Amino acid sequence: MNGPVRVKEEAVCFGSDDSLIGVITSPTNPARGPTPTAFLFLNAGVTHHVGPNRLYVRLARALASQGFVAMRFDFSGLGDSSVRMDDLPVVQSVVDETRQAMDFLKSRRGTERFVLIGICSGATVSYMVAKEDRRVVGAAILNAQGHLHGTDPVRTAQLRDRTMARHSWRIALKSSFRSKNWRKAVQGQLKPLRILKMMVGTPLRVFLGRRGSADSDLAGDAAKDLRALAKRGVRLYHLYCEGDEGLDYFHVVLGAESDRIARGDGAEFEIVLGANHMFTLQWSQDHLEKSVCDWARSLP
Repeated sequence: MNGPVRVKEEAVCFGSDDSLIGVITSPTNPARGPTPTAFLFLNAGVTHHVGPNRLYVRLARALASQGFVAMRFDFSGLGDSSVRMDDLPVVQSVVDETRQAMDFLKSRRGTERFVLIGICSGATVSYMVAKEDRRVVGAAILNAQGHLHGTDPVRTAQLRDRTMARHSWRIALKSSFRSKNWRKAVQGQLKPLRILKMMVGTPLRVFLGRRGSADSDLAGDAAKDLRALAKRGVRLYHLYCEGDEGLDYFHVVLGAESDRIARGDGAEFEIVLGANHMFTLQWSQDHLEKSVCDWARSLP
């Protein structure tokens, strides 16, 4: 996947008042035939449209080199896009602006099929839009941490606590077998009481979340949404880095259903061993590029 890629890029303005800024990456010599599926890259947190470690640039060019159209853009108030002048809540504005990006590519390129890609919060928005807009035929959900449960603040806080407790159990148990951590403990560099304080009062079954869920209604609702997307023919690619909190979130929400749903109809699931949340290491970026491009080629 490395080396020069023959693509062309175009900066564009779009939206109701041309306040949103994006970059379209296209094949230099597009093949004749049906309009290709377009891939939309959604902001990861407050990182602008190049993506963490410029990953969105790299992935967009790799996809364009395979004949796809890719567009990375900034939500309002991020990167090059202007702030909104209305009072629409951000949880709604990001969905609205993603759909405006699809409308723009439809008018400019005739595109009718879209695949959404996002890391962290961008993954959450990708999932939200996929549920609402039937033009979405796929979504790459990369290290998502809050996409399955809706926006209720009480439930969000409860899930955050359970996710962090499970994450702490998992990291603590894994770390306990590393000799370097024993050395740190002896030298006073680790603070075991602080770690225990996060875990006290949380039963070990939270760590073993695959065996059940404390909120069967939540697990049922999430599973229902995933089944509806599968029935609609939407292909989902769940990818998590080994030590990411999002992996714990996924199992906390879905409980015993997590393994079955992760590899259900129209879904793929991958855990990248040794990679971190933003794919900082070069080998992990290479792996992500290959994984996403292989998955893209498998789409109908």
